[in-house]
Amino acid sequence: MPRESEKMMSPRARAHVQAFAVAITVLIGLATPALAAFSLVWSDEFDGTSLDTGNWTIDIGDGCPNLCGWGNAELQYYRSQNVAVSGGNLILTARDEAYGGRQFTSGKVHTRGKHAFLYGRMEMRAKIPTGGGMWPAFWMMPQDDVYGGWAASGEIDIMESANGTTTVGGALHYGGTWPANTSTSSSYSLGGANFADAYHVYAVEWEPEQIRWYVDGVLFSTRYSWQWYSDGAPDNPLAPFDQDFYIILNAAVGGYYTGCTDPACVTATLPQQYLIDYVRVYQETSNQAPAVAITSPTAADDPPAGDIVIAATASDPDGSVATVEFYAGATYLGEDTTAPYSFTWTSVADGCYTIVARAIDDQSAFGEDAVEITVGSGCGQAPFHGTPFALPARIEAEDFDLGGEGVAYHDTDPGNNGARYRLAEAVDIQDCSDVGGGYNLGWIYQVEWLEYTVDVPVAGTYTIDVRVASPSLGGTFHLEFAGVDRTGDVTVPPTGNWQAWTTVSTAATLPAGVQVMRFVPTLQGFNLNSFEFASPTATTDLPATGLALHPCRPNPFNPATTISYEVQDPATVDLVVYDVTGKVVRRLISGEAVVAGRHEITWDGRSDEGHAAAAGVYLCRLSAGGDSRTIRMALVK
Repeated sequence: MPRESEKMMSPRARAHVQAFAVAITVLIGLATPALAAFSLVWSDEFDGTSLDTGNWTIDIGDGCPNLCGWGNAELQYYRSQNVAVSGGNLILTARDEAYGGRQFTSGKVHTRGKHAFLYGRMEMRAKIPTGGGMWPAFWMMPQDDVYGGWAASGEIDIMESANGTTTVGGALHYGGTWPANTSTSSSYSLGGANFADAYHVYAVEWEPEQIRWYVDGVLFSTRYSWQWYSDGAPDNPLAPFDQDFYIILNAAVGGYYTGCTDPACVTATLPQQYLIDYVRVYQETSNQAPAVAITSPTAADDPPAGDIVIAATASDPDGSVATVEFYAGATYLGEDTTAPYSFTWTSVADGCYTIVARAIDDQSAFGEDAVEITVGSGCGQAPFHGTPFALPARIEAEDFDLGGEGVAYHDTDPGNNGARYRLAEAVDIQDCSDVGGGYNLGWIYQVEWLEYTVDVPVAGTYTIDVRVASPSLGGTFHLEFAGVDRTGDVTVPPTGNWQAWTTVSTAATLPAGVQVMRFVPTLQGFNLNSFEFASPTATTDLPATGLALHPCRPNPFNPATTISYEVQDPATVDLVVYDVTGKVVRRLISGEAVVAGRHEITWDGRSDEGHAAAAGVYLCRLSAGGDSRTIRMALVK
């Protein structure tokens, strides 16, 4: 249990989430595990005019002499002058100013020695900084290195983002003490929108045998205890994530995660501010959460545009209901403290919305109910996250367009057989055990289809990796863009189980512009998890040069990354990894004859001698027929 649990927050002392600046606001309500009754045990709402030093310590310096650059080749010097509390926010400001031998300054705070926690929901609402070299983070480190130095005692990265901030990531670090450490990570995007444009809620739900990551209530990753370990406790299946961890907030400039370790490559317009509205910690208690149900409107009502009265019933089995809050997606509307509970939502425009009622009891535990409604003429077909997926991107299969049956999808039965995620839709969505967790589509039949609106910024040939699973028979599918089959039938092989996942790859040559991708199963017998589009090969590039080297994935990486390349004709190929001084680190391919087409190879982060390469930026060069291509890669520790 946490060392600090005495500070409680009034149920009414909570910030209100602003609306996204998009025509259609559709977000899944703030999620809570069905069996968990979470109560607030600690928070900082940053409502004062100065940092509460009973909660936080300001980090000072650049990590030197013991950990220069904080172990990540960061370029900033942390100062107290870059930390402020104003306007209901903790503000960490990154500046272009020389200090302490560094070109940049920024802010960092932590709760070590003041507040540490074991298990629970750790949540932050924040607006992050953006631009080349920016690296905002919300993370946790062990209060004590019980199992050894980093990362044998663990690290939990709740949220981190870099550079253009169109994706955010979550990660675990574990294993042995550096350099024998390892990590697993996942990322989440808004389909091309920038996380720096609005406030978002970032959270993990940490339990003994699993950790789940959320953005705005949407689960995007799950890690299980069988996926982590500590060399310091080989017989303890829960280690290292069974100890107290403290919270860290910082806005780094540069570092391996950004791929920028030299001041000259920082292109962000400074100063940049990391605005944190609140940090909250909830934990499971014996107190039972209240029950709440929205009674009006219902999913079948289709109310007209204008004022809409939202009504709900709420009760608490072992206490009393303090308030019922009402949301449109993640946007706070208002609350009612007296039964019967209701709120009048005024001037509602035509569109599709998820309305949420959250009942909070006298011990801060909460329960929720959500209803998806169509107002007036509805929303027609529209991207699920409000904006098209900007390629290259990872598209989760469950994030198909809004619009419903016959518009955004066709499904042969009326219900969601998996009873997960988008409960008002007829598409069958279930929990997924693939790497990263989340959801997948099941019960797929060949007469069905789903559509996704994508934005193709550059015409070219896009490689598409599709995650699929099939117990015995396999199946086939194709992808249409703007009504044209661009892939032909793609074969799904048998994998032995509905949750035994593999990747099948295809390619599509696409014109530039916003267009609708339609997934069409042509032979049933498989589950679908995601589509991942790589950066394109320009349509004029490969025929002219006969050679293409694609960005490695993942990047940054630890411990391994996959490099893919293409040759137009049979060729003799060299593929070599260099450090930034030009020294050869690893010869992945040396004078090997390859056939025409696309090829992949994995670099395990080791040198030709078998030694683990140091964290840093590396160059990978492909050479064939007197021509060459080079990409940059960042190995992180």
